[in-house]
Amino acid sequence: MRVYTLPVDRPGLALQIARPLDEVDAALERIRGLLVLIAAAGIALAAGLGLVVSRAVLAPVQRLTRAAEDVTETRDLSRRIDDDGSDELARLASTFNTMLAALEDSARAQRQLVSDASHELRTPLTSLRTNIEVLSRDVALPAGEREQLLRDVTEQLGEMTALIAELVELARGDQAPVEPEDVRLDLVTADAIERTRRNRPGVSFSAELEESPIRGVPATIERAISNLLDNAAKWSPVGGEVEVTVRDGEVTVRDHGPGIDEEDLPFVFDRFYRATVARSMPGSGLGLAIVRQVAEAHGGAVSAEAAQGGGTRLRLRLRPEPLKS
Repeated sequence: MRVYTLPVDRPGLALQIARPLDEVDAALERIRGLLVLIAAAGIALAAGLGLVVSRAVLAPVQRLTRAAEDVTETRDLSRRIDDDGSDELARLASTFNTMLAALEDSARAQRQLVSDASHELRTPLTSLRTNIEVLSRDVALPAGEREQLLRDVTEQLGEMTALIAELVELARGDQAPVEPEDVRLDLVTADAIERTRRNRPGVSFSAELEESPIRGVPATIERAISNLLDNAAKWSPVGGEVEVTVRDGEVTVRDHGPGIDEEDLPFVFDRFYRATVARSMPGSGLGLAIVRQVAEAHGGAVSAEAAQGGGTRLRLRLRPEPLKS
């Protein structure tokens, strides 16, 4: 009950009005119930929206988790996940895809290397086995024929030794990189020229070596340059000249041999690739592949082109570094 008292003009008198609060209490109760319903609906809506948002936010993480689990179980490195968007999770997915692509390329290269190596080893092994079987028979062979077989065995063993050494060199290129150091490319090239000159006395070398400081691993760089020089010397005629230039982090080696066909030029740095004219020559087909591997490990590149006037020009480009004072 609500009572309202109002004084009037006459002394001792007042006007009093009373009204029951049942209707007000009922209205307040209805409002209270409505507020409870609104609050409950708001909480439910917030919970639902939170669940939807959390699922939307965590969906890329769940896809990433499933992809990682699938790769672990199936070893299928071709698996990719959707990386649309520009948020952190999309960048994480893109990084994950990049990692999978790199692993897939590495695994493919390993399989190709094993396949190519087994193919290249099969031929000398078969020939070596045949020669050894002939020598092991209890038959009288003419002295000249026996000596020729022994020379063939020695040459085949040498080819296999060189092939295995180059395979090991390629495998080392896939290991953790060695800390680079300051290197004078011109001095490393000069050392490589002297060593190749001793091994290839029938070929002369002319050199224009400008001071060229770089950052890198001296041993691997020298091996790459030696492979370029040895390749040029192998294709040079007796008494021919190999021209070597070093300038601004680039080594250029030009021979005066028969040259390389235009269609073969893009592939000369591939593993085990042998141009048509090279298939009758000794070698494993790995020397120039090592050159490219060294170049890429140093952030550089290689190229091959036909030289004007005949022969081939090969380039090894590395990043030059300014001299330190």
